[in-house]
Amino acid sequence: MPHPPRPDGPLRVVIDTDAANEIDDYFAIAWALLSPHQLNVEAIHAAPFCHGHYFQVVNAAAERRGGDRTALETVAGAIGTDRAKQMAEKRSAAQGEQLSREGIDRLLDVMTLEQRPVVKAGSTRFMESPDDIVESDAARNLIELAHASDELLYVPTIGAATNVAAALLMDPSIAEKIVVIFLAGYPSAAPHGDDSFNLVQDRFASNVLFESGVHLLYQPGYQVAEVLGFSLPDSERWLKGHGVLGDLLHQIYLNNPIDRDVEKIGRSWVVWDIIATAWLLDPAWVPTFETSRARVTERHTWEPIDGTMHEAYKVQRDAIFGDLLAKVHAHG
Repeated sequence: MPHPPRPDGPLRVVIDTDAANEIDDYFAIAWALLSPHQLNVEAIHAAPFCHGHYFQVVNAAAERRGGDRTALETVAGAIGTDRAKQMAEKRSAAQGEQLSREGIDRLLDVMTLEQRPVVKAGSTRFMESPDDIVESDAARNLIELAHASDELLYVPTIGAATNVAAALLMDPSIAEKIVVIFLAGYPSAAPHGDDSFNLVQDRFASNVLFESGVHLLYQPGYQVAEVLGFSLPDSERWLKGHGVLGDLLHQIYLNNPIDRDVEKIGRSWVVWDIIATAWLLDPAWVPTFETSRARVTERHTWEPIDGTMHEAYKVQRDAIFGDLLAKVHAHG
């Protein structure tokens, strides 16, 4: 399936994000909003996330598959089912969605924007079966925006795919009207288990993207987006002191909810989600190829299915950070 032709003007964009999960979503959102001549961000949709749920499904898949575990599957096994359930009760998917909405608003409040995009509440739980439609304001808004114009709507999906999957199940006709950019796990031809947070936290929703026939660009996190490392010295040099936005992104970097050990010598953090914004701004920064579609089994392994999609295989790291940081400085 070839990429649909891009319009001459700015792309219409809806960002679907679990912003509060870690730091990278904020960078991806800010960069998109700092590029109004290229991207018209019409809405930002909050996605759910839940680490306790993730550890439960990862552990269950590893037990089904047997054999060697990935690093995160080993962590899940050490946490155990009971503790993972307690984690899920302490911070549920619904709470993750709410925190993401609050994080989006926090970012928008410090940015000087000519037009503030609408923020919509997303799913408060994950799909429980392949046809389980989890309705939300975000899913309904995506359908409305998809039909609002003859121009394609680009949907970077940088969290669990629940909102986007719900919209596709509620109204399959939007598959021809939207382009989904999904950032998740290993390349789709990987023979081993895939423990990606975005990919398997809501496996049923991920598979809707792969099986629906929607225009799809899959961007592997492992082996592709993980090139996008950013260190504390980078943040201190290129963000701190560069306006209110630069200072906020620096503080977000310092307070990563997943990894507090930012000052460890040689440490860096992958700013995964900016790969989605990068492709929207310049496809040459994220080269892709056409390949067979695949789906994720209950063992968290890939299996091929009918149809084709595009898949990223490389990133131009310096060009990507160069444009992002230059725009933060100009904004400051």
